Parts: sequence; C-alpha cells; structure tokens
Amino acid sequence: MKNPFKKFLDPKTQIVKHGKWYAIAPAAIIAVGLLVVLIFGFNLGLDFTGGRIIKIDGFSKDQEALIKTVVREVLQENLGGGLAAKSFLQIEQSDKGGGTALTVRYQEPKGEESEIKDLNAAIEAGITAKMLEVHGVDVNIMESDNILPSTSADRMLNVFIAVFAALIGILVYMLFRFKFTSGVAAIVALFHDALVMLAAVAIFRIQINFVFVAAVITVVAYSLNNTLVLFDRVRDKERDISNTQTVEQKVDSSIKETFWRTTITTLTTLVPVIVLCIFGVTSIREFALPIIFGLLAGTYSTICITSTLYVRFENARAASKKLKKQNSGASL
Repeated sequence: MKNPFKKFLDPKTQIVKHGKWYAIAPAAIIAVGLLVVLIFGFNLGLDFTGGRIIKIDGFSKDQEALIKTVVREVLQENLGGGLAAKSFLQIEQSDKGGGTALTVRYQEPKGEESEIKDLNAAIEAGITAKMLEVHGVDVNIMESDNILPSTSADRMLNVFIAVFAALIGILVYMLFRFKFTSGVAAIVALFHDALVMLAAVAIFRIQINFVFVAAVITVVAYSLNNTLVLFDRVRDKERDISNTQTVEQKVDSSIKETFWRTTITTLTTLVPVIVLCIFGVTSIREFALPIIFGLLAGTYSTICITSTLYVRFENARAASKKLKKQNSGASL
C-alpha cells in the first residue's frame, strides 16, 4: 500500500515555509461559526442560562428507561420541542433510602413569574400522574429548585478565571522548560483549538454546558502534550552544536520525526470517542463530539500552527538581536 504521507515526510519537503496557507482552513471554520453565533447565538445549556432542577424517586432500577420516557413526554407537552431538547436527565443515587433517583434539569420559558410557577407545577404533577395512572408506578418529587442566572454567570466567570490561570501556568512552564517564544506559540495554538471547537459546536448546534468545558480542558491537555513532544525534539536539535540547520529546517525535521507519534496518539484516542459518540446517550454525545473536533484541531495546530508561529517568533527575535548589535556597533 502506498504511503499517503510519503511526500509530506520527504526530508526535502518544506513545511513551515508555507505557514501562511495553514491558517485558511481554521479561519474559514471560525468565520462560519462566528456568523452562526451572530445569527442564532450559542446553544447554551442550563449551566449558563439558569433553569429548573427536580429530583424524582420511587421507581426501581428496571423502570429507569420508563421514567425517562415519561419525563421527556411531559416536558415536550409543556415546554415544546426546543426547550425540551435542551433538558438534561441523569440517573443517580437517591439521597433518601439509598435507592435510585432521576435528576431533571430544564430551561424555563420567558414569561410572568406566576405563569412560570404554574408551568413548573404542571410539569411535576404531569410526571407523577402519568407514571401512576398509565404505568401504575407511584413516584414522588423529592426536591425541586431553581438554578438562578446570576449563579450561572458566577460559574461562567469562574471558568474563564480558571482557564486564564491555566494559560499563564502553561506560559511559565514553557518559559522554564523551553523558550518564551515556545510558550507564546503554544498558547496561541491552544486558543486556535478552543476557537475551532466553539465554532464547531455553534455550527452543529451542540449544547454548551460544563460538559463542554470539560471537553475543552481534555483537548487542551492532548494538544499541549503533542506540542511538548515537538518542542522537545526541536530543543535537542538546537542543543546539538554540530547541527548547522536553520530554524526552519530543524522544525521541519522535528515535525516529520514526531508525525507518526502525534498521529497515532490522536487516532487511538479518536476511535473510542467516535464509538461513544455513535452509541452513547445524549449527554455522552455532547461530551464526545466537541472532543472529536478538538482532537483534529489540536493535531492540526501542533503540526501546522504551533511550528509556524515558533519559526516566525524565532526569526523575529534573531532579527531584533541583529539590529540591536548593529546599532550598538554603530554607536561605538
């Protein structure tokens, strides 16, 4: 079988030289995503919009599928298809008696406070009535409460603070282990990965919640790991005093030497994630789909974006040093 990457991996092939072309594909994806956001907005989940949370118990383990079906039917009848589709159902251990409980989160429609209160009461009464009258199961609402938008805003702020702190930590780590230019290139590439993921979930209308935040963090870890492997190889070449290659040549050869390692790592992660996406429930799919987009974006950024940025930064730094040396020599 012919190797499809033979030309790419050829020692004579120049990679970073064509760096300006590598930005076209991600820029197009981000532009389309931005257009979708401007027209339709993000599909925000309850973690960011606020809503209602109820917990139901009184059913056995073999009735879990039944209670989920009934709850979705009642939500559809009272909320409509749009808001019902955003609802989140999760089976967990009950706080009372050690049995099984169902946690239901749904976004409330806009309206008067009294109307919303009546709607929530109708949903709770509809679930208990349909389970008892149609299926003969006497379930009860053990807890019901509101998720306030102000609380959601605080959560969102905490997420951004945590991400910003992580990026600063990455920059400091890269500064000590490699170079400042490596750290800046890595952070720009991570922003690229996050923006591509955001654009993809906006285009495909995937719900954004804390599951998505977890997916972003997972992708950042994978992408950073691939980047560290690449820069490790570049550093080894830069430390070798017998190596007379230019920065571009060192980075090109490092990309080719780590290509299969990066590709295989991504593929071995993608396969189980794709399986989860195909056969998993909605909540699992909301986690798996962004990871698929992010892994592809992260692999692309490691090979094409990070390497190109590093070469550009290093060349700019070398040119700046040369200019300062010339100026200092002229002043003498």
